[in-house]
Amino acid sequence: MSAPRLSPPELDPGCGGFTLVEMLVALAGASLIGGLLISILASQSRFHLRNEDAVHASQIARALADGMGAEIRGASPGDLILATPDTVSFRFDVLRAVVCDTVSGGEADLFAFDSVTATNLRSPWRGTAVSGPYSADWIYADAFTPTSGVSAAAETACRANGADPANRAPSRSFRRARDWNAGFGGTPAPGSLARVYGRLTYAIRPSTSDPGTVSVRRNGQEFVTRLEPGAVFEYGLVGGIVQASVAAADLPRVRQVRFVGTATGRNGRGPGRPMVYVIPLHN
Repeated sequence: MSAPRLSPPELDPGCGGFTLVEMLVALAGASLIGGLLISILASQSRFHLRNEDAVHASQIARALADGMGAEIRGASPGDLILATPDTVSFRFDVLRAVVCDTVSGGEADLFAFDSVTATNLRSPWRGTAVSGPYSADWIYADAFTPTSGVSAAAETACRANGADPANRAPSRSFRRARDWNAGFGGTPAPGSLARVYGRLTYAIRPSTSDPGTVSVRRNGQEFVTRLEPGAVFEYGLVGGIVQASVAAADLPRVRQVRFVGTATGRNGRGPGRPMVYVIPLHN
């Protein structure tokens, strides 16, 4: 007896695998979806980088306005020492005082009503300015400061003459200063104002941290970066004249310092932020 022949099982068309056409269609769809996802992610990344650049540019603008602008605004035309396209240098007060009384031997008692201790004036360069009673003019003695020290006698004299009527100033605010003749040829009269100052310089220099850009330095230390090359200082003089540089003899005619530049972000994605800051000097 011969073995029965088994016929091959019939394939159920509903249980078959993917056809080649179906696989190609699926791959094409997946590629399309993947491309869309990549495009969305790239767009979001570019948006993030542009936004980061805009924030950084705004921070530069604020630092220049709140820092450099505030300090330059406190200077008077007579305080300017140098005014060029890349550097502005001026006298910056570290102490202000009123002369309460004069003492024999060229000494004077002072009430220091204002002082600044953290100005980053690393240079030993110091000077003193004096303005007589009821006078708006200052006489400058660069590189000279009178010898002074805290004095109980100066405190007594100053309080007797009406200094610190609210009695709030500490004893260290009252000083006796001598050697005035060395800088001014005489002792300032009672009621005169005295200032001790240092030299503060803002300079535009190539950035050391961001090649290809420039930075603003404050007394040699990098203050803000990044700025596009071409940033400059300009100077507005009496009569509406604007100059890129001012000769020493014309410095008292300066009425405003202008900063012109463009802030840019670290990513280089967003457009730069143009800035024109007009900083009026104190008169």
